[in-house]
Amino acid sequence: MPKTILWVINLFVIFFLIFTIFRLATYFAFKPDGLMFPDLVPSFLMGVQYDLRWIAIILLPVVLLSLWPQFSPFFSAVNKRWWTWYLVIVTFIVFFFFAADFGSFSYNHTRLDAGAMNFVEDPGISLKMMWQTYPLFWMVLGLLVAVLLFRWMYHQSHWRVIAQTDGLKIPYNRKFFVASLVVLTLFIYGRFAATPLTWKQSFAFQDNFKSYLALNPLQNFFTTLRFRRPEFNEQKAREVYPLVAEWMPLPDKNGFSYRRVVSPGSNALESRPNVVLVICESFSMYK
Repeated sequence: MPKTILWVINLFVIFFLIFTIFRLATYFAFKPDGLMFPDLVPSFLMGVQYDLRWIAIILLPVVLLSLWPQFSPFFSAVNKRWWTWYLVIVTFIVFFFFAADFGSFSYNHTRLDAGAMNFVEDPGISLKMMWQTYPLFWMVLGLLVAVLLFRWMYHQSHWRVIAQTDGLKIPYNRKFFVASLVVLTLFIYGRFAATPLTWKQSFAFQDNFKSYLALNPLQNFFTTLRFRRPEFNEQKAREVYPLVAEWMPLPDKNGFSYRRVVSPGSNALESRPNVVLVICESFSMYK
């Protein structure tokens, strides 16, 4: 088996452990009372499918470009350095999403989603809030130390493959790379079915924590990006307007307006109504 494929297998195991440890940490940190581990086994199993998808996305460039031997991580020291830094950057991004997800889960009990982009629009206030709420310095320091540790692991796994194959004169064989690409593509597809694994399938559990445990932050964030901006269909609204007007009573659609004037009942003031003002903070938007 080519050295590159052996290294990719080692990397696959490393990333799978990273994603699994994170999901277990989520389970132990945020598990609601009354839910036992056997109740959450289906969530863990579906979570493995999502994790395999993202691990495959991370490792796909290594296998794909190594179809040409001159781009292999074992072709030269320069290639090794470039691919190692690629893995370091990806690991930093993955760890950043995991850390941000922990903050989101601890604050509003949901996975990190694209709604977090709203706070990037006012970075000054958002950064100040984070500095006052979380030990930001120690979190960033821990993140950097963890990434450097994994950089060392990537180097070690690279040298281990060299040590294991030294002197074997393994010939380049493209069929191993093609087979690996097929496997990674299947992982990205997500399942053996006519339709791929989708984000919404995790919500079939009918329980928020079970669904969020199945998802990982990367899947949830990048899927919800398309939900950031409201979508509307004026033509469809005009088609169903007669049915809505029948239930609410609304004026003729040609004279329709969003303005509403509702007069109080004849004895509303005499009954001393109890007026309740509800103010919702921004994080309640996820509900």
